[in-house]
Amino acid sequence: MVMAHGFSMTRGDGLARYAEAFAAAGAHVLVFDHRHLGDSGGEPRQRFRARRQRADWRNAVAYARSRAEVDPQRIVLWGFSFSGGHIAALLARGLGVAAAMVLCPFVDGWARVRATPLRLSAWIIPRAVADLLGRHTLIPVTGPPGSHGAMTHPGEAAGFAASTTAESRWVNLISPALFLTVALFRPVNRAGRIGVPLWVGRCTDDASVDPVAVGRLADRAPRGELHEFPGDHFAPFTSDDDAVLAAQVAFLRRTVLEPNAIHG
Repeated sequence: MVMAHGFSMTRGDGLARYAEAFAAAGAHVLVFDHRHLGDSGGEPRQRFRARRQRADWRNAVAYARSRAEVDPQRIVLWGFSFSGGHIAALLARGLGVAAAMVLCPFVDGWARVRATPLRLSAWIIPRAVADLLGRHTLIPVTGPPGSHGAMTHPGEAAGFAASTTAESRWVNLISPALFLTVALFRPVNRAGRIGVPLWVGRCTDDASVDPVAVGRLADRAPRGELHEFPGDHFAPFTSDDDAVLAAQVAFLRRTVLEPNAIHG
């Protein structure tokens, strides 16, 4: 299992519960932070570059395959939110793994742009241009509705706060260059090219990612399956309900861990 968190978040933000459950089911688990974030290196800190994060995913998979205790034909990817989008994009481009699980995946940037207030976009864009041109610029990751930040929909600031702990290395700052091109990030449009078993999780009250796009990802992927759960975008980390975990462990067992599982 190769796992990473969503936009700006780190491996210390609620992933241990999932990693431990997968390990208990029989998997080896590698949980990593994207470069410039959390426990990973890279300067300047809090820089977000989508293409380089996808390179981090490729490097993590290559490292996992190099481990003597790992079957290189049974690599499974796990991602939340933007990492789920990274996984969908990588699979559509031919990254070879056995299966993948994407939880509340961000797979339609255009939908998020449409839902962003124009005043907020107007505030972000000049800072994104400065960041892209090489002047390291940071903006808040989140804040209450009406404030300046990358994710200020109702409930998002509370969701980040509830998903992190005092020991977390998450920082409420991120570089904004991404927002100049995020509308073009739409891996849902290539979901038909994803040939491996794909577990897709959607939360009923998720306002951070487009629920229609999440459903389309599962529908269009030839071996996709949609699982729906109560709560908002952050519910998989803030709820005591283990329904998400149980569904993912069941998928892992029947697609990869069972002796007669058919791999992609």
